[in-house]
Amino acid sequence: KADATAKLAAVDKMLFQELGFHGSRTNYYNSSNSYLNEVIDDREGLPITLSVLYMEIARRVGVNVVGVGLPGHFVVRHEPKTGKKQLIDPFDGGKRLSRKEADEMVKSMTGRPLEDKFLATQSKRDILVRMLHNLFGLARNKQDVEPMLSYVDTIILIDPDAGLDRWFRAVLRFQTKRHEEALVDTAWLLKHEPEGVSLPQVAELHRILENSLKD
Repeated sequence: KADATAKLAAVDKMLFQELGFHGSRTNYYNSSNSYLNEVIDDREGLPITLSVLYMEIARRVGVNVVGVGLPGHFVVRHEPKTGKKQLIDPFDGGKRLSRKEADEMVKSMTGRPLEDKFLATQSKRDILVRMLHNLFGLARNKQDVEPMLSYVDTIILIDPDAGLDRWFRAVLRFQTKRHEEALVDTAWLLKHEPEGVSLPQVAELHRILENSLKD
């Protein structure tokens, strides 16, 4: 049997050289790069979608590879049973990254140094929510409200405690005259008081919604 390093080298060769999967650099913000079925068809994707593909192929050949949500650039990490862990960047053809290189990547994107918390293993739920946030951001850039609502609905379904997302949904529901539904969200926010949400703003919207529903 091949060892894990050899298996990953075979994955790299198949995925990036033979099949031609690559990071999208000229059309990065195309929504196709966020849908796995289209990434598989086009062989082009974002860091996170290529990372998901890489993790799944590694799993199928018996190699433990996990997701790592660096700010601005998702990567993966090979975690062998024994030996050193290794960061890998599927967006850059499976490039192996040192901690210093990961630090430089984070600094170039955020201006902040790499922190240990950025290297935490991402759960399937974490990954899915991050992918949905990417799609939400693309829809927001286009001011496309209905897709924004669809994405944020799904985020809250997966993570009911996502306070900021629930605030976004309350505002979107208000803007689209879904006042009763918006009132449910503002009531939840006032009850749970999640971090990162301006409660005075929530209270004001809640008051407006209550008054509108009385009329």
